[in-house]
Amino acid sequence: MRFPEFTEEWETKKLGEIGEIVTGSTPPTNDESYYGGEYLFVSPADIQTNRYVNKSKTTLTLKGFRKGRKIKKGSSLFVCIGSTIGKVAQAPEDCVTNQQINAIVSLEHNADFVFSLLEFSSKKIKLLSAEQAVPIINKTTFSNIQINIPSLSEQAKIASFLSIIDERIQTQNKIIKEL
Repeated sequence: MRFPEFTEEWETKKLGEIGEIVTGSTPPTNDESYYGGEYLFVSPADIQTNRYVNKSKTTLTLKGFRKGRKIKKGSSLFVCIGSTIGKVAQAPEDCVTNQQINAIVSLEHNADFVFSLLEFSSKKIKLLSAEQAVPIINKTTFSNIQINIPSLSEQAKIASFLSIIDERIQTQNKIIKEL
């Protein structure tokens, strides 16, 4: 189903072509001066049902934030290792993630659309995980996953539509929780 004003064919691209793929990194845990600050340090446990990771169980100081690989605000976060492989979220602010997460830092594409695309494709991507004790999708495999992507104007329209739906779902969930 498409918006009637768009008729162009979608282009097939690799995930690595729609943004920079950044695998997270963990500052040394034996240095306490890196931890307990105001910067998000996102791990798979922090990615739940909400679109945005507004709070993380572990936080970093400025020193720790500078030590880790920075993920830009709006980037999509995809869990690529472990039992929670396929979980998707979006960074509401600049943050650092651990190495179980690959982030797509959008270069030319609508960041909200990229999030929705990953969320839609997560089950298919999860099936690509290597058969071993701990499932994993390495950065190279993740970067080479092919997806279909529309023009930038259609991405914006789709992202706007889906964001409105996400907001309504969050509102309804909050109402249900309060009841």
